[in-house]
Amino acid sequence: MLKRRYLLLLLTIMSFGISFSQGFKVKGFQKNINDGSAFRAPMDADGHPCGLIKVRTDNAGLKFKGNIVGEVENKTNEYWVFMAPGSRQLNILHPNFLPMSVDFDAYGIGEVSSKATYILTLSEQKYNKEKSGLVTTVKPETAALYIDDVFIENLSGNGLYQLYLPKGEHVCRIEQKGYRPNVQVMTTGKGTQNLNVELESVMAELEVKCKTGTAEIYVDRELKGNGSWKGPIIAGEHQIEARQQNFESNIQTISISEKESRTFVIPELKRSMGKLIVKTMPSNLPVIVDGKTVGTSPCTIEVESGKHYVSCSSYGLVPFRSDVEVNGNDVKAISFTMEYDKENWRMEQYKKAYNGEMEAIKDLAETIIGWIYRGSSRNLLQDSKESVFWLERYSRPEELLDFEGWISAYCLVGNPEKALQIYYPIKNKEENRGRLLLFESYMADIGNAFLKQKKYDKAIQCFEKAEKYGYEGLGDCYRAKGNIQLSASYYRKCLNLDDYDGKNRVEKKLKDLRQ
Repeated sequence: MLKRRYLLLLLTIMSFGISFSQGFKVKGFQKNINDGSAFRAPMDADGHPCGLIKVRTDNAGLKFKGNIVGEVENKTNEYWVFMAPGSRQLNILHPNFLPMSVDFDAYGIGEVSSKATYILTLSEQKYNKEKSGLVTTVKPETAALYIDDVFIENLSGNGLYQLYLPKGEHVCRIEQKGYRPNVQVMTTGKGTQNLNVELESVMAELEVKCKTGTAEIYVDRELKGNGSWKGPIIAGEHQIEARQQNFESNIQTISISEKESRTFVIPELKRSMGKLIVKTMPSNLPVIVDGKTVGTSPCTIEVESGKHYVSCSSYGLVPFRSDVEVNGNDVKAISFTMEYDKENWRMEQYKKAYNGEMEAIKDLAETIIGWIYRGSSRNLLQDSKESVFWLERYSRPEELLDFEGWISAYCLVGNPEKALQIYYPIKNKEENRGRLLLFESYMADIGNAFLKQKKYDKAIQCFEKAEKYGYEGLGDCYRAKGNIQLSASYYRKCLNLDDYDGKNRVEKKLKDLRQ
């Protein structure tokens, strides 16, 4: 029955031409070469003058759709519709009738020309006794109404339709994303049929949270809020994204079922990374970023995007400090020339050393390590760092490493591996063979440097070779490793030494063990 009705409907449409509408028909459509109204036509998006369609009708309330430029002008019994050149079709809408499509080819017009005026005359299609009213109200108001598969524009804007249809059966389909579609067959005849449809919602509810509380939340590329969002959503797959400047975006696809309620948590966003290039003059200076030494200049380091505090300082030079902002995936370069400290009495020697003169470098290294060895250093740690700094800039550092003062210097700067490496060659020199006790104390210094780094096994090996100078260190190591009994035995060995000057300290450690 329905297939037969669709066939009859198709034959009816074909018999009236493409311009047939249940409510309007085309009475005439032609170009008017004597009408110059189109000479004031607006330009289309490409800068070409439009053509003008004058739609003449006694019926008010018409709306138009198509390649229209600007606002439609409503004259007395006439609508002025400006269309871009090349347009071939105009759709006409009315709140009481099915939509009408006018194909220009069917009337020998072809396509609209620039600055040309066309007259389109409409008349109302009379149905006589077969004409019947249909009043339809849909909820939600944005739902789409199709009658016999023809989309009906909701011109009222409130979900109310008042249409005139031919007598007979009509398929009414109402649908909206997120709702179950509703299909009904209506039989129209005399009088007015009423159809009220409220669609059943199958929307899901989704809550999105991001552990980065200030991040922007996007759902299907649409911004929803900051930090979190909760709302209804259509069942199916959706793209969830969290964005924040200087952070890596987190994009995920989720699937949600009809009427499902779900909470989706986005983990903490990671800082996006950029590169920072630091160059100095002179070069080979320590570079500090955010309080941490990251290398020597010139150097390229990877940093989190955002602001960073860059500094560089060295012996005899005026410190340099600067704030640098690095954006994600960017490369930021900073270079600066260090100034010499004019107040430093050794400024000229520093200039020669930074310019690469080896004799000046050697002189600085040997002079400062001599202060450390003789006990005349005013700042033992600072002088140890500088002596090692110049030693490692010397082209032949092995020539200077036969001096035992470097063992203490490397221990103080936190490099016990290097201290251990030079310990045995210095100890085994002929002139040092009668000073074994001194070298045992040096081994204890190396052990203490390992102990500070929590490298307990290496520290134990050194303390064991230090003999009596290593007892306290062994007690500290075994205490850190949780062997309280062995730790206490080494502390007691310290107390049994006649000449040990740290007995008060060791007694306190023993007391702490007992508690």
